[in-house]
Amino acid sequence: MDNEIFALDIGTRKVMGIVCRRTEEGIEIIDSETLEHPSRPMLDGQIQNIEDAAKTVRRIKSALESRQNKKLQKVGVAVAGRDLSTSTSKAVREFELSEEITPEMVKNLELEAVDKIISSSENISRCYCAGYSPIYYELDGMRISSLTGHRGKTISCEVIVTLLPKVVLDSMFAVLKKSDLIPTNITLEPISAINAIVPEELRKLNLVLVDIGAGTSDLAITGDGFVFAYGMVPLAGDEITEVLSESLLVDFATAERIKRLLPDEEKIKYEDIWGRKREVESRILIEKISGITKKLAESIAQAALKLNGGKAPQAVIVVGGGSRTFNLIPELARGFNLAAEKIGIRLPSAIKTIKNITPGLSGPEAVTPLGIAVMTAESSGLNFIEVEVNNKKFKMLDFQQKKDIVGALTLSGILAHKRLYPRPGMAITCTVNGELKIIKGTLGEGAKILLNGKDIDSLSQKIDEADKIEFQEAIDGENASCSIKELLGIGYQEIVFNRETLPLTPIVVMNEKEVGLDTEILDRSHIRVLTLKAKDILKQKGLKPENLNQRQILVNINDNPKVLTQSNFTLKVNEKSANLETEIKPQDIIEFTPGTAIFHRIKDVVETTEASEKMRVQVGDQDIIIDIEPQQIFMNGHQVKPEEFLIDGADIKVYRLKARKVILSEIFRYIDFNPHEAFGKKMKILVNDLPAGFTTALTEGSRVKIIFEDREETT
Repeated sequence: MDNEIFALDIGTRKVMGIVCRRTEEGIEIIDSETLEHPSRPMLDGQIQNIEDAAKTVRRIKSALESRQNKKLQKVGVAVAGRDLSTSTSKAVREFELSEEITPEMVKNLELEAVDKIISSSENISRCYCAGYSPIYYELDGMRISSLTGHRGKTISCEVIVTLLPKVVLDSMFAVLKKSDLIPTNITLEPISAINAIVPEELRKLNLVLVDIGAGTSDLAITGDGFVFAYGMVPLAGDEITEVLSESLLVDFATAERIKRLLPDEEKIKYEDIWGRKREVESRILIEKISGITKKLAESIAQAALKLNGGKAPQAVIVVGGGSRTFNLIPELARGFNLAAEKIGIRLPSAIKTIKNITPGLSGPEAVTPLGIAVMTAESSGLNFIEVEVNNKKFKMLDFQQKKDIVGALTLSGILAHKRLYPRPGMAITCTVNGELKIIKGTLGEGAKILLNGKDIDSLSQKIDEADKIEFQEAIDGENASCSIKELLGIGYQEIVFNRETLPLTPIVVMNEKEVGLDTEILDRSHIRVLTLKAKDILKQKGLKPENLNQRQILVNINDNPKVLTQSNFTLKVNEKSANLETEIKPQDIIEFTPGTAIFHRIKDVVETTEASEKMRVQVGDQDIIIDIEPQQIFMNGHQVKPEEFLIDGADIKVYRLKARKVILSEIFRYIDFNPHEAFGKKMKILVNDLPAGFTTALTEGSRVKIIFEDREETT
């Protein structure tokens, strides 16, 4: 029946199985079975020999199945707190409107707090959560003992989570598997004990619960209505048994029997390892174990006081088979510095949720098994499911079917050395003519994940018992790689040079070094694309620019400066005169002729006007025709013709005249005049037989005579 429960307490010395059922009045005990391990498959609460421990469990299971005439398949269990560590976590849930708090809301809130610890633990791949207890609840910011039934907009809960090494729980799972049992509820032994024997109404008191077994002594501490600390001492009843075994030279089982007889027998008979019969007074043995009993009590007190903030509790409750150890209670009183009446054994009869306590379950050693049964009935422990990741099986907390793909991958430990997401390839940054450019690497490929052979929908996809996950690690992206040509996006371009089609290749400088277009770009490099000039094309054609003479001259034309280029070659771009610095663009047509000098004349830079009139003048016996020009050009103060060559630094003045007058000095441009003939003589000029000067105006038909006379000698 669904309301029937099978609970197991697999202890260091004994295994106890309980079959019970849920009723409206509480838990009803149907049957129980207790067996000791024939060997020592467990030490200090840790399973050492899985097969031997499983044999005892199978015997318990078989006996109960035989008497109940039914097959037991599901079981609730607890584990000792060996290598126990604890951590606290808080979860907060907010609602838009005030809501009534249900038990399911509270449970989910608690599990959310637990999940924070498990998901963030550095030991996530090495530890299991073995149980938890709420430390306090808050409703709209106020502490409250129970949230269920109240209304509020904000609820919060802080829990204490117990973590155990995976080896502890994995060995428990292995024993159950060999016994054909499926764990449906798992908890920690001190959690089950305190839930059973210390009800909520007693938790206002600062109490220490000590569950002394054979291998470990587990601790739980209450205060302010909650359990706020758990701990473990790796000393218990077996240490006392071992002292007797060593002292009397008997095997462990014989020493265990002698230990149990101590309080009730004055003399105890036994056989030593040679088979010799012996008898010893109990008082002598009590003296022999007094030292280890005191050590056990002191170790328990020290650990509990530390968990309790260094102060003594109000009382100490002792349960477990080890609580029967002779003189342990007085030693605990001394260790805690408490009065003896504040330390005592609490029996199963104090468990209010149990309807009937059968004789075999009346001792303090039954408190923890009964607590396991109660927690299994209430489903207040933890449930684990088994999943498989890359052919490796492992257990993980079910958390009411809230576990997902990413949780399974994290708990499996595979994400410790394999990644879900790829690392993007490294980018390259550079500047091109001062402008920042970023060349990205590839993004890579995310991990490929299959659930039961099919692609997953998302990492939050829920998983079930026996699911199989296949995980292929993400593939990192490739680092950025790019050539100059790819970055600049340069395709094939051409020009025409002297009727020959040539490819147009730009000049690129990277980190001040000229590079080709196929060169790979370096990270953080500075790239400049130089303007392609005519001299660069000539260089590509094998011409040496240093052999091409080209210079610039500066002239002023009516006070306007102008720079002109003179060269020993002819260069045209698109049929226009050009120089070595002329920018070249795709499809340009270049014409180049070496050896043809280019020198500029005045008419190249000054717009001239053709003469419109002429004047006839007679000079001596010679008639000359003078052009009457509408403008006059002077270079460096001398009137010149438009055909005159320009010189560097020339100052050109251009005058445009409305009424042009011809003066006498202009005739010297039309006649042969030898200044040597006039040397030492006096020159006399007549115009129309009248004396004249250089600035005398001439008219059509004017007669000009130039006479040289000897100078008069002076005495």
